[in-house]
Formats: sequence, C-alpha cells, structure tokens
Amino acid sequence: MSSRGDRFNTPSRPRGHYRDRDRSRDGRSRDDPSRSRSRSPTSQRQLPHNASPISVSDYFQKSNEFRVWLKDEKGKYFDELSGEKSRSYFRKFVKAWNRGKLSSTLYAGIENSDLPATSQTSYKWSFTSKSTRADNAALEQIRESVGAATQNRPESSPSSSAAPNKGRMLGPTLPSASDMQLAKETAAEIREEERKHKRKRERMEGKERIEDMVGPKEVGREGMLEKKRMKRENDRTFREKGDEGLEADESTLMGGGDSFHAHIARRDAARQRHEQARNEKTGTAKERADAIKAKESATMAMFQEMAKQRFG
Repeated sequence: MSSRGDRFNTPSRPRGHYRDRDRSRDGRSRDDPSRSRSRSPTSQRQLPHNASPISVSDYFQKSNEFRVWLKDEKGKYFDELSGEKSRSYFRKFVKAWNRGKLSSTLYAGIENSDLPATSQTSYKWSFTSKSTRADNAALEQIRESVGAATQNRPESSPSSSAAPNKGRMLGPTLPSASDMQLAKETAAEIREEERKHKRKRERMEGKERIEDMVGPKEVGREGMLEKKRMKRENDRTFREKGDEGLEADESTLMGGGDSFHAHIARRDAARQRHEQARNEKTGTAKERADAIKAKESATMAMFQEMAKQRFG
C-alpha cells in the first residue's frame, strides 16, 4: 500500500518538460543526415563548348545569340518586339540555354560580324543588292570594331597574327554602309523636292508676267467668244496667205526691238474689248429695263382710263 501510495503521490512534471523533450527530439532528427533529405544542389549540366550557365542579367551580353534563336526557333525579329516581349522571350531562352537544348553554334558564341542582318529585321533595304565587296568588307570591319569596343572582344585584322593586340581603340566609329546610303537617298530626295518647288515657282512667275503684259484672261462666255474670234481671225489669215508659205519680215526673223510695244498694244486691245463687252452688256440690260418700265406705264394708263370711263 505504501508503494502504491508513493506512486500516486509522485509530483507531476510540468508541461514544458515534454515540449523541451519533443523539441530536442526534433532537433536530433533534423541534424541526423540519415533522417533528413539531402538539399545539396544537383550537379550542373555540362553545356556544349564548355559554356557557362546564364541568367536574365546576361540580356545584353547574349544579345547576338538571342537574336539568332528568336529568328530560327520562334520566327520573331528582335527589332519588332517591345521591351516586355523581348524580356519574356529572353527568359525562355535562358531556360533552354541552361538545359543544353540549343544549337551548338549558339554555345560557341556569335560575333557581331557573323550576325546576319536578316535575324534583326524583316525589312530588306534596296541597296543591299547593290553593295560591292569593298562595302561588305568595310561593314564587317566596322562591326568587329564595335564588338571589340563594347563587349571586350579581340578585333581581328590582317596583321593580327603577326603583331599582338595592343588594346582597344576607343572613339567615334565610322558610319556604316547602310547609314551612308540612307544619307545619300535623303539628300537626293531633298534636291528633287527643291527642283520641283523651283519649277512650280517659275511657272507661276511666268504666268503673272504674261497676265501683266496681255491683260487679264477672259472668263466665262466672254472668254469663249474671245477664243472663237481669235480662231476665226487666224483661219482667215491662213486662207489669205494661201500656198505661198509663211511670210515674215526681217525684224520678225532676226528679232525686232518693238516686241515689247506689240505686247503692250495687245494688252490694251484686250482691255478695250473687255470694257466694250461690259458696256454692251450694261446697255442691253438698261434697254431691257426701260422697255419693261414703258410697258408697265402703258398698262397703268390703260387701267386708269378704264376706271375713269366706268366710275366717271
């Protein structure tokens, strides 16, 4: 009885004791390598040409390979994508790169000189078919210079095998063949527009000089009558000459000095005809108005006579 009472009278342990025991047990299970799952990263995949894995921060460093991949795999052009679209496609490119699923040529690296122009844009310039071998060589040399200055790549040259590279040459680069051709086309278009504007201005000035010399051009019905009158006069003059041919005096053939006076005379004659036609038109309208007024006066007189006879 005493042992049984001692067992029941044993003081109970606090709850914190069991929590500490459970915590220590959990700690041992975490520290035990046999109980925990290994979290060490898996071995990296061996990429072609011993290339290193990349991340989204290599956006500019792998721009050439990214352009070629866009053109060949996705059928897209880098210059036709927005910034958000290009970043999205580059994330896919990074995943494919790190998994070793790309072409081996991309892992080998692509220089600026090896980057085809068709992988950048779908537009084809008209001068590309006219470029000579010298233009292509100069363009390739400029691309190599740009690549050496921007991406710290060695610049290849004919004498590179004989002499070591002395370092990068920083400074302004020469314009490319496309920029030079575009500048030439723009200058030619500007000159053509200037010539058109000059010819148009000369025609307008000549027209104004002729109007000052011969007077204003007849318009409307008067203009048509003037043309018919001039045509009849020319036909009559041609009939009067007959088959004798063209007759001209020496002053006409050699260029007389009274051409200016003749133009003045024609101008005055045209003005006189214009004034005469206007006066005739005004006189006709006046005669018509007088006739109508006289008719109305006669009608009123007749009405007055009838009223006088009826009403006294």
